[in-house]
Amino acid sequence: MSRYEELRGSLPSTPLRWVVTGGAGFIGSHLADALLALGQSVVVLDNFLTGRESNLEAACRHSFGQDPSFRLLKGDIRDMEQCREACRGADVVLHHAALVSVPRSFQEPHMNNSCNITGFLNMLTAAQDAGVRSFVFASSAAVYGRQPEGPIGEDAPLGPLSPYAVAKRANELYASVLSGGMTATGLRYMNVFGPRQDPGSPYSGVISIWSRCLLEGKTPVVYGDGKTTRDFIYVDDVVQANILAALREDPKGGASLFNIGTGRAVSLVELISALRAASGKACEGVEPRYEPEREGDIRHSQADITLAKSLLGFEPRYTLEEGLAQMMGIRA
Repeated sequence: MSRYEELRGSLPSTPLRWVVTGGAGFIGSHLADALLALGQSVVVLDNFLTGRESNLEAACRHSFGQDPSFRLLKGDIRDMEQCREACRGADVVLHHAALVSVPRSFQEPHMNNSCNITGFLNMLTAAQDAGVRSFVFASSAAVYGRQPEGPIGEDAPLGPLSPYAVAKRANELYASVLSGGMTATGLRYMNVFGPRQDPGSPYSGVISIWSRCLLEGKTPVVYGDGKTTRDFIYVDDVVQANILAALREDPKGGASLFNIGTGRAVSLVELISALRAASGKACEGVEPRYEPEREGDIRHSQADITLAKSLLGFEPRYTLEEGLAQMMGIRA
């Protein structure tokens, strides 16, 4: 039995109070649903800048009765008092509220800074002051910058290429010096995909955007020559990583960083083929259009997940093809 299976079996009998910031967003809403299904108490803090109330329809069904297990706080991580309110009585914080876009971080660097650095610092200190025992936060493979082709370990040299990546690295540094006795864990996500990723946003993940294009017979845009590689990880495996990280045994506390991906590099050309196969006949005859690379884009990204496997017990359960089948099946 895997560590994750053990936790899924034991959690219902040992409920904790979890805070999920950005819980109305793509990853955050999946976290909230998974925790509620395991009998946990969940508080979501979201300002709905990019999140959607429709993502919380299932969670809101747990918000009634004498002792509701779900609470939605419409608030902003840039407001310290709202952060303190969310953390009151919490055991675990899963921090996923952020302005998640490399292009937008160039267009609005001050907004990027206020959401992704000031907001992070507010939540980190509010959690510590409230006596939270475990603080897990979403970092990003963007902190690595340009790397040679092949798996990237957590000890690789860092070279952020965008304000977004700079903010994520700042989060890691703040966690390393301000976590105190609280266990702080940064998860360097590769390219996460799955249901609820908004395909209508230009800042969304390439899989959600391209899958909609193919299903609607529209032309997907490839930035670069198509040989750019990414490590695509299905959102359910990201949920797994968060739960493992939150409950990792680390009596000394402190901060740690883990790559979260599958360890498989997929080129954008290969991704188009996989999407065609998952989409079926709807995309026949649809060809991509190639445009120049965008500022801040990274050529190769592939995770070495040895550390997450050995220290967290992390084991990705979905291949790209299996994740796409899940995503397309749910969408259909």
